Amino acid sequence: MTAQVRSNTPARFGAVLACAAGIAAVALTSPTAAQPPRPEFVVSGFDLGAVDQVRPNATELAAELSAQGWCTAKATARTTGEWSDVPAGVEPEKWVSVVTVGFGNRAEAYAFQFTGPTRAAKLVAHVSHRKRWTPAGERWLPPFTNLLDGFRIAYPEVQRAAPHPALQLEVVLANPKAGSGGADEALTVPPEKVFPPVRAIVTAAACVAGWAPSPNKADARARVEVRVRDQACDFRVAFTRGGKETVLTRDRVPWEEFHDQLAVLLSLPTRPTVADFTRPSPEGATLLGVGAGRIVCLVDDELTALDAATGAEAWRLRVPQGKTGPKRVERYAARPDSAGKLRLYRTTTALAEIAVADGAITPLAPVPVAAFDVAPDGEVATAQGAKLAVYARGKEVWSAAGSEPITAGPRLEPDRVLFGNGRGELVALARADHRELWRVPLGKQLWGPITTAGALRLAFSAADETLFAFDPKDGAVKWTYAAGDALVQHPIEHDGAVVVVTKGNRVARLDAATGTVAAEAKWPTWIVSAEPVTVGGQTRLAVGDVSGRLTLLGRDLKPIWESALGTRVTGRAAVASTPPVWKGKPRPAKGGPDDLLDSIAADAAGSKPFLLATDGSGFLYKLTTEGTK
Repeated sequence: MTAQVRSNTPARFGAVLACAAGIAAVALTSPTAAQPPRPEFVVSGFDLGAVDQVRPNATELAAELSAQGWCTAKATARTTGEWSDVPAGVEPEKWVSVVTVGFGNRAEAYAFQFTGPTRAAKLVAHVSHRKRWTPAGERWLPPFTNLLDGFRIAYPEVQRAAPHPALQLEVVLANPKAGSGGADEALTVPPEKVFPPVRAIVTAAACVAGWAPSPNKADARARVEVRVRDQACDFRVAFTRGGKETVLTRDRVPWEEFHDQLAVLLSLPTRPTVADFTRPSPEGATLLGVGAGRIVCLVDDELTALDAATGAEAWRLRVPQGKTGPKRVERYAARPDSAGKLRLYRTTTALAEIAVADGAITPLAPVPVAAFDVAPDGEVATAQGAKLAVYARGKEVWSAAGSEPITAGPRLEPDRVLFGNGRGELVALARADHRELWRVPLGKQLWGPITTAGALRLAFSAADETLFAFDPKDGAVKWTYAAGDALVQHPIEHDGAVVVVTKGNRVARLDAATGTVAAEAKWPTWIVSAEPVTVGGQTRLAVGDVSGRLTLLGRDLKPIWESALGTRVTGRAAVASTPPVWKGKPRPAKGGPDDLLDSIAADAAGSKPFLLATDGSGFLYKLTTEGTK
């Protein structure tokens, strides 16, 4: 191939142009020379569900996959065979097994491949879906467009990724005869119909947990026993590796949670920091605190306490809902008192304290409040708009209305009430008769609670992005800290210092007396919360972030321990004394012995402190910090 250059340009420059022209000609005439061949797939479809969902059609799936333009696909001619058995005459690397399973109101669509010398399963794409309301009523909609889009995105990544460790997976049915779930249970679906979809779900969950499962011999082995209950199953996993067996159990897992809970359960052998877990709700759980043998969370926006000994629900404050209109939600606050004990409050409808042990409600003020503080003697200061009020035993002692809305505080001191307003003024009123003791202009738009820093008090200016430390006696400012950003949460005292966390993902440790920065850390992602916890007799800072990572920091703000949860950390980490494994509340026996559950040895290790955290998928994790210095 040649190119002629007609000009009076010097020969050397002309040669360069000629070379460039030749390259251009090659590019124009051979546009696909450097492109790799498109992948080829053979698609099969299997429906194992116990619901009347849209079933996978291999011909339609292959056509839709080919229409994406990045690959070619055809349907397999097979009419029989297992969803995990590569058809005869088909190269394993080309076969895609699309499997649908489902129980109740939830279904799963999986795209598997079975490759490598052991034909280990790879879960390339997964879509969970539910019935949807349509003009024709509630119905199942096809999940396959989303599934194949996920396959297109994930396939190159799966090809490049390092192989997962091999797992010899065996799934067996513990009660093969219908009706053997217990004399007290009538099964909605018989075990022989439940087991095939459950086997596919277990395989998919093992893939999500980071394994390459197959029936072939491997260094790691998991034998999963499934006992079918009514609209639920018990799972017992005997996991063996290096000659050591670990037994993991999960009882009465609801139909709709099989995939999620099994994925976490099968990941435990590879997550040494996770001792156990429970799932208060798949709709979400937010840990608020621990006290009186209770683990307090917001579950489905309702205040809920779990028994620390069993992980089971101890009480829940249900919020009545109307037949129409938006969901009604109560607002709650959880904070430690002067002795460090957890206290719970409801701020909507009327301010009330909620007993941690049993959820009993004690009225504190007959009005809803935007902000409040409770003194050790039980007196309450409330702020609503520009009105400040003090209550004792549920009755108003006095109230005072200003010209500016209260935006910071209030805070009850032994002889005064502190608050800040939208104008940026910090004010102190006498607690006995609301006389003004002093008024100090600080910064624009004071915001949030007024907190402590030793003998000083802290107030934050949202407009100036500055933290002020002042003397509560006269309002004199002792130091300031330019945060340069909004705060994730109010400043907290930690091991004799003040910790500030900004929305710019910066953590700063300040000297409480001078405001000098003693340590600082830049976080790699958005911080959700930072909470002081006592681990191994030492106070640490537990930082949770949106990546699902919980990290313990030392005084120098350097990581000393971390654990990866499933999804975004929610709420505040806390420490509770619990048994190593939650067994849940036993179900009253009305029939014969449950040989599956009876085979699990009682845990004699006793209770000990564990770090607790919740994530965006509604899981509550019990974490071990053994070995942390």
